[in-house]
Amino acid sequence: MKKYLIPIIILSIAGAGIFIRYIIVSPARALARDLEAINGLTVGQTTEADLLRRSAFQTLDRSCFGADCQYHVVRTNSFLSRLHLAPYTFFGTVVWVRDGMVTNVFVYVGQYGLKPLSLAQTMKMPADCASNPCVKQPTLPKLAGISILFNNESELRNRMPEAAQSACLSRLRGCTTYDELVPLSRGLNLEATAH
Repeated sequence: MKKYLIPIIILSIAGAGIFIRYIIVSPARALARDLEAINGLTVGQTTEADLLRRSAFQTLDRSCFGADCQYHVVRTNSFLSRLHLAPYTFFGTVVWVRDGMVTNVFVYVGQYGLKPLSLAQTMKMPADCASNPCVKQPTLPKLAGISILFNNESELRNRMPEAAQSACLSRLRGCTTYDELVPLSRGLNLEATAH
């Protein structure tokens, strides 16, 4: 009996290690697939039929409010944050469809200690945006986060896999700055904007 006990213990420890590694890396891998799924979508041009040709959207829940529908998914590092090995972090993607046409594409990020941040592809830029992309602060800074807006002509719509650092969801101690969380924000000085 004793000669079987040691191999059983070793196999149990190895199996637990593999399972824990899977739990840690699976949200990051899922986020990478989500970002790839929204890559290249063009608001005002991509139809819902085009959207549904992408396998990722065939399995997502669709919720509708009148003529507006959304495809939405959120990924979190809940395992690492519960163990206090990283701050709670979430990334989400949302694609809004109205009357069969994609109208908005969002990537949003939230992390304990930082204001929420969103990247949004819109059909029309706000009048007070002089650049594309444009950084917008909310009018009530304590209630909302920072938005990076760009239109359907921006090359950012083809760079969604680079938009968010999916590895932040599986990294011990997480990512601590906007530049780490959202590499496309580099050069936009979001740290100063957030204060």
